[in-house]
Amino acid sequence: MRYKLLSACLLAALFFVSPVASADTGTLVYSFPVNGGPGNPHLYLPNQFYAQMMMYDRLVGYSGDGKIVPELAESWDISNDGLVYTFHLRPNVKFSDGTPFDSAAVVKNFDSIMANRERHSWQEITNRIEKWEADGPLTFKLTLNAPYSPALYDLAAFRPYRFLSPAAFPDSGLTAEGIKAPIGTGPWKLVESAPNEFDLYERNELYWGKKPNSEKILIKVIPEPLTRAVAIETGEIDLILGHGQISYDAFDSFSKDNRYVTSVSKPMATQTIAINTGKFPTDDKSVRLALQYVIDRDDIIKGLFMNHQDPAYFYCHPSFPYCDLNLTPYPFDLELAAKTLDEAGWKLPEGGKVREKDGKKLEIPFSYSGTDASQKSLAEGFQSQAGKAGIAIILQPEEPDTFLSHTREGNFNLVTRRTYGSPLEPVAALSGMRRPTDIDYHSQAGLQRKPEIDEKITRMLSAVDEKERAGLIREIMQILHDEAVYVPVHVVALLEVHRRGELEGVGFAPNVYEVPFAQMKKLK
Repeated sequence: MRYKLLSACLLAALFFVSPVASADTGTLVYSFPVNGGPGNPHLYLPNQFYAQMMMYDRLVGYSGDGKIVPELAESWDISNDGLVYTFHLRPNVKFSDGTPFDSAAVVKNFDSIMANRERHSWQEITNRIEKWEADGPLTFKLTLNAPYSPALYDLAAFRPYRFLSPAAFPDSGLTAEGIKAPIGTGPWKLVESAPNEFDLYERNELYWGKKPNSEKILIKVIPEPLTRAVAIETGEIDLILGHGQISYDAFDSFSKDNRYVTSVSKPMATQTIAINTGKFPTDDKSVRLALQYVIDRDDIIKGLFMNHQDPAYFYCHPSFPYCDLNLTPYPFDLELAAKTLDEAGWKLPEGGKVREKDGKKLEIPFSYSGTDASQKSLAEGFQSQAGKAGIAIILQPEEPDTFLSHTREGNFNLVTRRTYGSPLEPVAALSGMRRPTDIDYHSQAGLQRKPEIDEKITRMLSAVDEKERAGLIREIMQILHDEAVYVPVHVVALLEVHRRGELEGVGFAPNVYEVPFAQMKKLK
């Protein structure tokens, strides 16, 4: 297979060679489907998660074992009533432009984030913040309007609570309008970028923590997973790491070749298919139930993912906090799917392949990101399996921006939906379900029990007692499971490939979006 890849795509791979691509041993070369974006730490696409995390730090981090750890704050205190968080900032920290990091810089960033509060309200901490202020040069105080025990986990999230140099703010002070330059306290700084070609990062020599092992990170824009696989064979890139970066058959081929090192991460999130409960024909619960019964996860795991992922049966992986719920999984049962549809009036015409009801065919559009190899494989596999029950799945690959826009607007029937993963799952994930621009909101909007779900989420977020919070989470998840809103497919574990003997320190971050470049070093 390796040679087929090479012969098919060598010219396409070589197309991405850029003037800065002749990297020496100090430059580690990675690839991504698009540029990292303008590098605004307080906004979303086209700003990419991994790029924001390279340049910007948080007050607190997440260790991956469920613990909150110091980052820009060395320590913190929480008042007895749970309303006031006092952060003691790390001394002698500077932004990559030399500007001191202090409480005034933190306040300036919070001013801008809170000015765009509505955009960030998917994260419950945003709705709970009442006041933010400096209490000395290296002390920052955050006051909430009600107790919220997951507050530190929200602050440890991917965005927007990261810190831009005051010198890089626009004259208006509102980063929602853009920034002058992407300048943070993180281990890397962006030094060159060419649209649709590459982004070049250099080590931030002013970084407060352990300096990165590599001098530079060159990230080439390679949209196609097949071309990316060829690029690592030809030596054009050094590393493949992430979800959807490479097809599973290519990964399987590399895993059997001693010239490469491959690895699979622990469970990071869950890949589901979200179903729009308010749009025909998936507003019919019998159709949603049939979609649960038609999926043969073992076949998908073996045939599409080459046994490099594990099956998932629930929205949240049981290893996440509050998520070991002992729910009853839906079985793979084509006969039950057929019976469910027959009883609901969806009949298969004599000699036909697609069920019909009231003169309408059971055709369901399925939207997914066309640049993500795993989403494409999943959509095609599900299409094949659903067809066996007389359900026609219409595949709709979309560009990333279009895909995001359609999910925000609820313009879908079926859509690939990867859960947040740590540190936001499940609490922040549930919080976002109440937001009208959230994919989960649109998935649930057609349910008669949607007001009940939202009311339980609101109570759960305010719960101080852990047992009460856990109980409400279970009730919410039970409703979503009973209403067949999501088809869980597989656990999301990241894939990694590099050439043997050429890199050291390769590993995975605690979340699905970050690439821990700082710990890696190119040997030759």
